Amino acid sequence: MHSSRPWAAIRHYILALAGYALVALLVMAPVLLQFTTAIPGGMVAAVDGWQNVWGLWWAGRALAVGRNPFFSDMIFFPQGAPLYLQTLGLSNGVLVLPVTLLWGPEAAYNAAALLGLALSGMAGYALALEVSSHRRASFLAGLIFTCSPYHLSRVYDGQLELISLQWPTFYALFLLRALARRRRRDTLLAGVCLALTGYTSLYYLVFMILFSLAAVILWPSVRGRIRPALAVGLTGLLLLLPLLLPAMATAVGRNGAVFRAGAEEVLGRSANLLDFGLPSYLHPLWGQALFAAVGRAWHDYSGDWNAALGYGVLALAALGARANWRAAWRWWAIVGVALLFALGPQLQIGAWRSGMPLPYALLDALPGLSLGRRPQLFVALATIALVPPLALGLRALDAWAVRRRRPWLLPVLLAALAFELLPRPLPVLSAAVHPYYRQLVGRPGALLEIPPARYKYSLPQLAQTVHGRPIFGGYLARPPVYAVVDEAPVLHTLWQMRLPDGPPLLADMTDPLVPLSYYGVGDVLVHWDRVEPARRAEVEAALALALPGVMPEYADTTISVYHLPAVAPRPFAGLVGPGWHPSEGDGARNWRWMRDEGRILLVNPTDHALPITLGLRAQGYHGPRHVRLTLDDADAGAWDVGAGETTAALRLWLAPGAHHLVLTAQAVPEQISNSGRMISIALLEAQIIAPPSRAAP
Repeated sequence: MHSSRPWAAIRHYILALAGYALVALLVMAPVLLQFTTAIPGGMVAAVDGWQNVWGLWWAGRALAVGRNPFFSDMIFFPQGAPLYLQTLGLSNGVLVLPVTLLWGPEAAYNAAALLGLALSGMAGYALALEVSSHRRASFLAGLIFTCSPYHLSRVYDGQLELISLQWPTFYALFLLRALARRRRRDTLLAGVCLALTGYTSLYYLVFMILFSLAAVILWPSVRGRIRPALAVGLTGLLLLLPLLLPAMATAVGRNGAVFRAGAEEVLGRSANLLDFGLPSYLHPLWGQALFAAVGRAWHDYSGDWNAALGYGVLALAALGARANWRAAWRWWAIVGVALLFALGPQLQIGAWRSGMPLPYALLDALPGLSLGRRPQLFVALATIALVPPLALGLRALDAWAVRRRRPWLLPVLLAALAFELLPRPLPVLSAAVHPYYRQLVGRPGALLEIPPARYKYSLPQLAQTVHGRPIFGGYLARPPVYAVVDEAPVLHTLWQMRLPDGPPLLADMTDPLVPLSYYGVGDVLVHWDRVEPARRAEVEAALALALPGVMPEYADTTISVYHLPAVAPRPFAGLVGPGWHPSEGDGARNWRWMRDEGRILLVNPTDHALPITLGLRAQGYHGPRHVRLTLDDADAGAWDVGAGETTAALRLWLAPGAHHLVLTAQAVPEQISNSGRMISIALLEAQIIAPPSRAAP
């Protein structure tokens, strides 16, 4: 008898989890027969979904060999990219690691999505049961929670880290238990769930920190609950330190700077006041028409604005507040605060931007939080907070139906609610890539794809899960500063897919394969089906300039693959940065005007120091110019450039690697009507001369 008590205590949880797992399978049904070769999702998932597949692939690759998964040298080659502030979702990577290693990242993605749906329902059930003490009502509340418009929108948009609502929901449960009962077990579990929330999504971590503050303020006996709240926070903080400390350094560090969203993008990613009154755009009957109409009216991006909470859900939660105001009002307060933050920095009503500032603007001003640009995601917190009053409403309705002997009432209302929240079947995205990628496995060097991997273009990262080689660029939610493609001679030409404003290399540096070899380019793969027809000729010209004499080793109607031959390293140089105006000429000579500062990149690709001579020829604009020279921020002398042609021969000793020679001179407005240009000197010629053999003292 006694041995059966533990089973009796957890049996209803196991049964509830089985029910949610069945629902998860129904939601994911379209992809089950393609579990290892496709993922579910719409057009947003065609970008974000593959990014998350890559994240699972990278996490599995790193964890399998004991490497730090929060830094990848496989993207943004050769510098790599820190992933502390990205949507890596490491908790999912660990959770499905065996699936990743055995069946691949697509299967791991689908497994993580299934777990996210089932476990979120389970977390909702446990939270509802804590408040309502009614199993049937709690099960239904958990079911409605995991099938909520917000949650299914994340599945539809391929945002795996946001599908994982289970950890913030479990955190809310154990935090309240820790505050009410002050048991060490609940305190520890709350801290662990807070850490899991952070390792899943930094957005959710911020939301649950705000929830914690609300819980301490709103729930009674605040003074007695400060200590358990601090214990929970300290536990979570200690577990999160390996993530938070480098994340802060990445956010503010000079070398770890990342892209920050502009004010316009933050407004675009904020909820509109009218969004809260709309039904879900996932519905099979009205969803697509609603999506198109609202997209034309006030949401000009592809998706992610589904803020529907459900009319039936709100009605039942309101009934729960009416039936048990004392237990429900705090949850409704959190719903209100969450929706207020979801509106973003200013109130928007339809197409009208009121200019009225909202509390999110204060949150956005806090250090580090300005990296977030999706206020609408606060709907997640509102969705969690609706679970307890929803369960109370279902309990009250069930009791009323029993008293009035109307057993049909609850099933009828639930059927109506199911119809309202019914999503259309998930589309399926095939993970198939061009079969030639498999021929690139194991080759030396990095792969440069054209068009290159960049923001909102993640297919090269999907292909990387097949060929397994480093790639230039990449799609991350917050891209790092990637200076190499802006200043690397020749590589910049391929990255931009257009001819440069002037010669990519200085005089006598006629082999563009030398810098490509230095920067580690092993193969160039061109997707002609992704090049605009009007730009094809320009791309072909850029390829001819960058890869002279190199013929495709493979070509069909969609791709061409160029394998770069080995070349002997020799010093090279090029004009880089915004300090040079485009190349000009008069038929007899060519020149480039310099602003007040121009940079020349000098590269020694060998493994030993070399002396070089840099020959320069220039003339000042309407008079002489005093040009100050610095090499790698160290004074390198001066050069007085006259009004006529003036030459200089700079003798430099270059250590291995890249160096910057900076020319600084006074710039004046160009004396041409409507020019607006500031110019100082005209660089007529630059020539680098290296010794024919090794020379080192």
